[in-house]
Amino acid sequence: MFNLLVAGSPTWWETSRFSIGVDRFKEHSDPIAAQVDLDRPETLAILEQIPTLLMYEVGANGQHVRTVRHGRVHNITRVGRELDFEFLLDADRSYLDRSDVLRFSSELGIAPFEQHRTHWAIKAASLPAQLLDLARSEPVRRTVKIVAGDYTAAIRDKQQAEVRALRLELEQFPQSLEKALALIPSRLARTATPEHYPIIGVEPKTSEGRNALLAVMARELQDEELPDTWCFSLAWFLDVYGSPTEGHQLEAAVRQCASHMIALGGADADQVLLIEKIGFVLWRSARSPALVGRLRREIAMLMDRLLSLQTIGGWWADEHDDQTLTTIRGTALAVVSLQRLGDDRYHDAIKKACQWLATQGLSNGALPRFCEYGTPDLIATTLAMEALRRSDLLADLPHVLDAGDGWLMSMQTDDGHWESQDWTPDFTTSVVLDYLARQSEMLSQVDGFLLMARDFFRKAEELRIEGGANNRRLAAISTVHAVEMFLYGLFERRDDLGLSAFKENGQETLGPREALRVLQDALVRIGVIAPPRTLFRRDKLSSLIGRRDGIIHRAFEISEAELMDGIRHSRAFINEYSKSLLKLDLLQ
Repeated sequence: MFNLLVAGSPTWWETSRFSIGVDRFKEHSDPIAAQVDLDRPETLAILEQIPTLLMYEVGANGQHVRTVRHGRVHNITRVGRELDFEFLLDADRSYLDRSDVLRFSSELGIAPFEQHRTHWAIKAASLPAQLLDLARSEPVRRTVKIVAGDYTAAIRDKQQAEVRALRLELEQFPQSLEKALALIPSRLARTATPEHYPIIGVEPKTSEGRNALLAVMARELQDEELPDTWCFSLAWFLDVYGSPTEGHQLEAAVRQCASHMIALGGADADQVLLIEKIGFVLWRSARSPALVGRLRREIAMLMDRLLSLQTIGGWWADEHDDQTLTTIRGTALAVVSLQRLGDDRYHDAIKKACQWLATQGLSNGALPRFCEYGTPDLIATTLAMEALRRSDLLADLPHVLDAGDGWLMSMQTDDGHWESQDWTPDFTTSVVLDYLARQSEMLSQVDGFLLMARDFFRKAEELRIEGGANNRRLAAISTVHAVEMFLYGLFERRDDLGLSAFKENGQETLGPREALRVLQDALVRIGVIAPPRTLFRRDKLSSLIGRRDGIIHRAFEISEAELMDGIRHSRAFINEYSKSLLKLDLLQ
């Protein structure tokens, strides 16, 4: 037996003495409540001997509405049309979350309607031990992460009143990256947006990753309003999260992407400026190893077209509403595409464009879509900030980047997402979050070992695709150079390892084998590797280095399978240690 008191006012249970109307007394009570009668005041003592829950109505809005108090009522007094009483919290199990109480609603006899009505019910059931085990001695602080988790659960359970109440609670939290990230699962509960999954740490080749894949494939089959460029999202996602089971869907998506690129590079396209569209498809392709590898010629064609259309001042022009305008969004798309896909041949074009972008900010830190219009543009600002962070101007532009990032955060909506006129809110949010949450992983375009490592690796993949015995030999050599340059760049950036790329004479570099050995010793010393474990993929890399030596000194051949195996292990090695030791997405 227990008392359940429900109030609609969001501060009703926040005082020291309480009351409830006698007309609501014993509503939704069980038959056992007949032993309590207001005309016999002595029977009210029964209520002081049983546990009591003080709860707010579902749908009430306020800071405390999800907190349920557990204890006992005492000093019950009738004053006119009100029952006044005091309340003593249980000493050890004082506070519960309303969602926990409602999970036991069947056992407790709490009907759906009474969850939305102010009343005092007397229930025959006992409070389950499993419920009381969830109680705390102090109220749980409702952080944005907790509220977002409840919001996601309410969406999945289709509890619309709870969704509305939680949304209002979420709106009380200030704009922040934490808020946006915490709300991504709620967005996924409604729409399976491929780009959201890696942002919240869903890993490929796991059960969670498989569930994500099934959700995206279900959307592919059921959603009749997919954007025209959905194929780029699907190709990237299937490449990263898929398996051979989805091979035919990946092939179809790649073909659709190729069609988009061919249309943009065809003879008809030469008659108009399509900078934003060209930049967009290149930018989307840059994220997918499958598209970069399979559509190398189409990508090269569009990159060459971009370069041919760049103005002497570094920007690009585009056609919009029958006008030729200076496009900041298109310039930013073009730059990020060249940064992610190109090598040092594009360095001058990138630098000129970044120098120009750095001067286009408005007084609030944002950038417009077109120079001719002064309206801040979310997409242009996000991509321009990324372009500058990836440029060799990074160290000179903290004021520009801080202002731009501040404006982006100010544009977050009350429920933690971002909106733009041209893209869906889900995709727009994923783009802004991908930038804000992964700034430290962006490789600035500064000459050095790490940039050389990235370019050597790209060259290896290009040579492998071109095929032929000599190209395979060159690809193997380039892959080993990529690993070696990465190791030297790692030694430069991690002073705590106490390593140098050079031998004691200061002239000769260590070479890849010795560099792998000293890295392993250093990681053991600082506790990253615990013996008898060895450096990740070290044996596979040593095998590739041996094949490289055979190519250089004896003109040995390397098979396609051996080369692909070496490139795969090298990619895994660089990805593992660039992220874990440098917090960089080196191969981008």
